Parts: sequence; structure tokens; C-alpha cells
Amino acid sequence: MRIFLFYIITFLSLASIKAQVNPSPAFELGGIGGFNFTNIVGADVNNNGLRIGLHLGAYAQFDLQNRFGFRPELHVFSVKGTSSGGFRTIYMDFPLLATYELAEKFKAMAGIQPSLLLNARVDDGRGRINDLIRTIDLGFVFGGWYQIDEEWGVGARFVPGISRVGADGNERTFNFNFQLSVGYRFM
Repeated sequence: MRIFLFYIITFLSLASIKAQVNPSPAFELGGIGGFNFTNIVGADVNNNGLRIGLHLGAYAQFDLQNRFGFRPELHVFSVKGTSSGGFRTIYMDFPLLATYELAEKFKAMAGIQPSLLLNARVDDGRGRINDLIRTIDLGFVFGGWYQIDEEWGVGARFVPGISRVGADGNERTFNFNFQLSVGYRFM
């Protein structure tokens, strides 16, 4: 919970400072949501099926110089897992992305995504299995964002996990996520 509060305070502080120092359109704040197409992959996994879930949150875009920018996001929930065995996890994601404007309305993105486990379940009678899953997950992010008009934008990103899913770390299993998102700019 401390990580969540720290992230929110930092997010709002940066937005406030940026708006006061330079109230130009180089700063954006908006909401983001969409679909996750996820699976668990790795050497110790067989015959997993794709799970479709949702993500919902907010973003801030800080445009810097020479087409570069910084985009922190907060997804208050992000459903992941695999359809095999009914394995489902819910995380709070904290993408930290560098952006580069390739064209007038299109930005490429890359960065890291720490995630905090909120819930883990299986549908095989065991129910909740939070103690068997790592609390913190980490992945890389690669993708792009297209700004349709002043308010609406769409994006796609690939998020391969780099930390093992299991709490004991013995199994070589990783989250694998592809996201399609829609965003609405508030300011």
C-alpha cells in the first residue's frame, strides 16, 4: 500500500509542478483502459491458453525536448494469468515509459513495468493462492500510441515479464501480456 501511495503522490506532485512551471501543452493527464491478452510462458509451462482481461487507470505525459517524453501510468487493476486451470491474477501496474515522437500523432514507447499483486486464484477448488505467487512482478514494455484527436488516443504494447511468477522462484514461469488501450486526455 505504501508503494501505491508513494506513486500517487509523486504522480500528482509532478503534474502540479509541471503545470505551474510550464503550463504549455507539453503536459497531458488522462485516463486509460482496454484489454489484456495474457498467458504464463516459460520452460516449466505446458499447454497454457490465452486469457483475456481488462486494465483501467490513468496516465501523465511529459513532453521534453527533441521529441522525447516521459509517461508514468497507474493501472489500478490489470487482469492477467492463463485460461488453463482457471489461473487468474489481478495486479496494480506502474508503467514507467520513455516516449519518442516518430510522427506528428504517433509516439513509440519503451520502459519498465513494476506490478503489485492484488489477488491470485485458480478454479480447481483451491481458490485464492496469493501465498504461491510473487507479490512484485516486473516486465519490460514496448509499444506505441496514436493520438486520434485532441482528446482520444489508442495504443498497443507488448509486456514480457522478466521476474518469475512463483513465490519460491524455482519454476521458470513468466507473465506474457499484450495490451490494446484507449485513452482520453482530460488536460
